[in-house]
Amino acid sequence: MEESREIDPRSGFCASNSVFYSKRKPLPLPHNHSLDVTTFISSQAHHGKIAFIDAATGNHFTFHQLWRSVDSVASSLSELGIRKGNVVLLLSPNSIYFPVVCLAVMSLGAIITT
Repeated sequence: MEESREIDPRSGFCASNSVFYSKRKPLPLPHNHSLDVTTFISSQAHHGKIAFIDAATGNHFTFHQLWRSVDSVASSLSELGIRKGNVVLLLSPNSIYFPVVCLAVMSLGAIITT
């Protein structure tokens, strides 16, 4: 029996189950279950659009800059010996670099814990 959901169109919040739902349409995912999230996201054509903006400083990353940074951090982590299955603890204040490190760790097949 499916429950009735009244989702606020402005926030995506459903008061009946206290869950926030995305206001965007679902993104079709590839049928290849072995494709990792970083490869999937980076394979999309973003045409120089901005990926992240740091609200405090105004600094931003385009998708091209983001993936170049992710690749650079992943290379450095790999040289430090980080491999698939390793767990990496990230303790950091809010920063535009936080998702860069997370994506770099995931691209190596390692596990990130915050």
